[in-house]
Amino acid sequence: MRIPLYIEFSGKKVLIIGGGGVGTARAKKFREAGAEIRVLSLEFSKELIKLSKDENVELIKGDAFNRNLLENLISWCDLVTVAIGDLKINDTVIKLARKYKALVNLANDAERTEVVVPFEGEVNGIRFAVTTEGKSGVVARRVRDLFMETLKEDSESLYLLEAMHYLKKYMKSKDVPVQLRMKLYFVISADEEFRNLVNKGKVNEARKLAEKLVEEYVSGEREIDESLVKIQF
Repeated sequence: MRIPLYIEFSGKKVLIIGGGGVGTARAKKFREAGAEIRVLSLEFSKELIKLSKDENVELIKGDAFNRNLLENLISWCDLVTVAIGDLKINDTVIKLARKYKALVNLANDAERTEVVVPFEGEVNGIRFAVTTEGKSGVVARRVRDLFMETLKEDSESLYLLEAMHYLKKYMKSKDVPVQLRMKLYFVISADEEFRNLVNKGKVNEARKLAEKLVEEYVSGEREIDESLVKIQF
């Protein structure tokens, strides 16, 4: 059972096996995230050769089936990506990765991969990732694009994000106890007057109302409706 996570990759070490199209795409993605990249291959795409001018991208010409070379590189990395069509390399990569506590992304085997690299989207600070876990990249892209179009049209959610982000910072600045904060996120976001202001795009007014509501709940002037509080997963 794979768990979706967003992981900070700045400073992490990534080994990519394969210098073709998929290997190039993976190298670009992890390089943009700030990772240190090494690409092991007998041949490299023109784009990878250009990328290798960056000090964080190193191209290593060699055979992935050279066990000593492969083990040395996997012992160095935090994540290894296999981006070649020959599935015979996978067993060796998995075994060595377990030995050196590295994560494995098998771009050539969606069922056995430990890490899935999804299709990503972002609209005004709302990020999301979509995968069909190897069933169809075409469908995953389509769903990602549908999410993006839906969010662009959903102005209320974008305004609500602004207001709730402010609420979070405000309560932390006022040292509202964490257990109370967790409840107030739900209670205030469900407040009818607050939501009406957000829906109309009156974010500044919604912020002021949120401040007022926080003070009233903290002082005990208002009682929390526990039915509005939901468990976060």
